[in-house]
Amino acid sequence: MRSDRKLHIHPQLPPVTLIQRKRQRTMRIRVTDNDIMVSGPASLSTKKLQRFVEDKTDWVHKTWTKQQKRKEVLDEKRKAHEGTLLLRGERKPVHDFPVPGLKKPMLVEHPQAIVYQYNPADSTGSVNPADRPPLPDPDLIHTFYRRLASRELPERVAYWVRQLPFQPSNVSIRNQKTKWGSCSARGTISLNWRLVKCPPSICDYIIIHELCHLRHFNHSRAFWETVANYYPDVREARSWVRSMSDEIFGEM
Repeated sequence: MRSDRKLHIHPQLPPVTLIQRKRQRTMRIRVTDNDIMVSGPASLSTKKLQRFVEDKTDWVHKTWTKQQKRKEVLDEKRKAHEGTLLLRGERKPVHDFPVPGLKKPMLVEHPQAIVYQYNPADSTGSVNPADRPPLPDPDLIHTFYRRLASRELPERVAYWVRQLPFQPSNVSIRNQKTKWGSCSARGTISLNWRLVKCPPSICDYIIIHELCHLRHFNHSRAFWETVANYYPDVREARSWVRSMSDEIFGEM
């Protein structure tokens, strides 16, 4: 159970949502592209929660401004990349291909493009191939990527397991919102399906990174030395990951 209220702390900021939860023990501020939320324990007085966020007004304003600039950059990239999909580090155009009578729309990879097959009657009420179809919806795009990921990523893990002295107990393909991959205490390697958007070398880096956690369940110096032993270009890979995270996770 939680209680929500709105608070205005700055004329250039949207109303801040105050959230109080019974199970929460500390106060936290979360700033996203769309909203600002401040949460704390239900036992805390509303005045203390308000004072907490008001004391952080400068930080909230600076963070919100930074988020909005980031959002603008992403929106510009989306417009520039419209009509394409990122696959294995390359932008491929999406070509429409009407197929009268097709039961379900689908995306099919070809050497130089990705073909969007659809039944024109489903969207336009006409079988005229000249009618412009809608762009593939996000669910269809996700299905396309996840189908490739479920086939390609385990194969790549199997390759590196043969090269490295580390054996995971299991490999899963997941939909992590911010993580590229993870390694559990039980030895399960989880990889984000979005890795199929990345160049093969980056995909390899993430896989090696997670496999090395089977020996070092941390990010100690020993861990990074182990990663570098099997993937010498660690610095370049980490730089690519930092610079491309927004684009990879931004669903464009």
